[in-house]
Amino acid sequence: MISLDKMILDKDSAVARRMIEYGRVDELFIIIPTKEERVLDLSPTVHITGVGGKRLQQYRRLKKKGIELVRAHEIHFITAQDPSWSGNIGRWLKHKTGATLELQLHGDFYVSNFYKKHLKDFIGYFWFAKRNIRSADRIRVVSERTKKSAIDLGVDPRKIYVRAVPLNYYEPYKEAKAKSKFHSDNPIKKQYHGYVKIFLWGGMMEPVKNLDFLIDVFSDIQRKQKEFLLLLIGEGSQEERLKGKVKKLGLDNHVKFVRWVDTLTVYLVNVDCVLLPSFYESYSRLAMEAAAAGTPVIMSDVGVANYELKPSEKVKIIPLSDRQGWINAILTI
Repeated sequence: MISLDKMILDKDSAVARRMIEYGRVDELFIIIPTKEERVLDLSPTVHITGVGGKRLQQYRRLKKKGIELVRAHEIHFITAQDPSWSGNIGRWLKHKTGATLELQLHGDFYVSNFYKKHLKDFIGYFWFAKRNIRSADRIRVVSERTKKSAIDLGVDPRKIYVRAVPLNYYEPYKEAKAKSKFHSDNPIKKQYHGYVKIFLWGGMMEPVKNLDFLIDVFSDIQRKQKEFLLLLIGEGSQEERLKGKVKKLGLDNHVKFVRWVDTLTVYLVNVDCVLLPSFYESYSRLAMEAAAAGTPVIMSDVGVANYELKPSEKVKIIPLSDRQGWINAILTI
């Protein structure tokens, strides 16, 4: 596996636990780009190598380590986490060794206008990635939306299979929900007392997540309902700028920033609603986890929206162009 997820190196992380489960079926060698060289065994059958170096060095070292592993262990199957950066390495390894190549598509990049506006992403996903996809023997997608996108791109449907990120739809959500049955037992309500409703967003604070829109919506909300609170849980390149915007708009009491935690279970079962106004989502685990917890979701038409998650009493899918629709949906939670 050629992965870009450095959380694999943390044995206690959710992704590391998932890799250990994969290792119960097949022996798994994972190579990832890291600043420092790292070698780690998550289990007797899951082996990780962080190649070390700067960006270009990482690329060369991933290719070198990949071909060493394929030949030393007679590896017959390669999976690359994305069709672009790691996909390039996967295609090269397939050409050199004859191994079967699987590319993972975690989103409908090719119909997303957001990525078409950014030159770096356009080159990566609309040029390199298309070439790599044509070379792949199998295409793994995480949702029906992504499958449709791949087919629209011209990928042979026989190459495509859907396998979402594994989710536990009942535990620990059921147990946690039971513990928070009564308002007085709700740890989030206790921590943020005095608010009538508490809303949650979680993830990487990057432009694609459209948090400016969400903050602007809450600026309008607080004029009508001053006892609503929005929790923004995560970090990213936009964090400091967004904090400045919240301060400038005088929303310090209505929008609070929370550092990322590995599991959002306690939040998901105790907040009143999850909000996801993204321009683009590959899948949106947060929406699926919220639905599993029985927590209402308001989201844009991305990822699992209108596919795995259908509109219902607890799932509202609203266009980003309909700002008043977002305000009304939030006010009626």
